[in-house]
Amino acid sequence: MDTAESFARIYQRACERKGGAAALEALLGQSASADDIGAIPDNLLLGELTKKVFQSGFVWRVVRQKWPGFCEVFFDFAIEKILLMSDEMLEAKARDERIIRNASKVFTIRHNAMMIDDIAMKHGSFAKFIAHWPSSDIIGLWAYLKKHGARLGGNTGPYALRAIGKDTFILSEDVEAYLRA
Repeated sequence: MDTAESFARIYQRACERKGGAAALEALLGQSASADDIGAIPDNLLLGELTKKVFQSGFVWRVVRQKWPGFCEVFFDFAIEKILLMSDEMLEAKARDERIIRNASKVFTIRHNAMMIDDIAMKHGSFAKFIAHWPSSDIIGLWAYLKKHGARLGGNTGPYALRAIGKDTFILSEDVEAYLRA
């Protein structure tokens, strides 16, 4: 016996919960082309990974409010500058009131800059690596980010990918609840 609910019914219920089809579609965002993703500067990708790391388990509104401070403190996420930062420099930056002062998350910035730099050496840029990862193996990309990056497991990596336009699904609380039911 087939107990699977039709996509049309799931979509209808989502529209009802989110305020209509237009509101639901606005929440989904748009996927970017591989060319558009491949053209994103790697410093902006490091910034997006960093934003998602800090949003994880925290109030997103506060991260957005403090984001200009992050850009100032971390040189607009210039990879080469981040790579030169010593532990002592990172510890000092973790005490800067312009950012959210969480030392363990601050240290992820350098770790993720190293990952981006390593990938860029092999693929021309981190953006090209992400852009050309096959959509048929998106979970493989999640696993790669989790293994080689810092704090990019769970939904953090997928949310960062979605933010830059990479077509990926999100295992949100709504999705998890539906699958459990």
